[in-house]
Amino acid sequence: MDFEFAVDGGQWLGVVIGSVLYMVLSMVWYLPKVFGTIWMNDEGLDEEVLRENASPFMYIVTFAMALISNISIALILSQVGGGLMNGLIVGLILGGGIAGMAIGPHYMFALKKRLAVIQMAHAALLITVSGVIIGALT
Repeated sequence: MDFEFAVDGGQWLGVVIGSVLYMVLSMVWYLPKVFGTIWMNDEGLDEEVLRENASPFMYIVTFAMALISNISIALILSQVGGGLMNGLIVGLILGGGIAGMAIGPHYMFALKKRLAVIQMAHAALLITVSGVIIGALT
């Protein structure tokens, strides 16, 4: 079995767009009126603590992680082929089937079932959207 992992021109655009959307969707996801208040309460945090500890470094590292995630999706799509449907399927498998399932037990064993659902759905959404975008641009 030969693997030739490569990210082509259209996929690079998808990687960048997917990474930016990763950040935007996360900011919306954690707005107080969406899941932010529930997340803060269940994690034992408040806006003051988050504001005091926020730093540009956290956003830079998060964006780097988004890039790595999106490059990984692009590399997998380079093996299965592009297109909107392949991107959707790969995104759902990676987001819901792998990332979500890896996140879930952490919160379940911490007795934070509501957080498990919020975090699992967040991962599934971000990765599925990235898969769709990268697939569509391939």
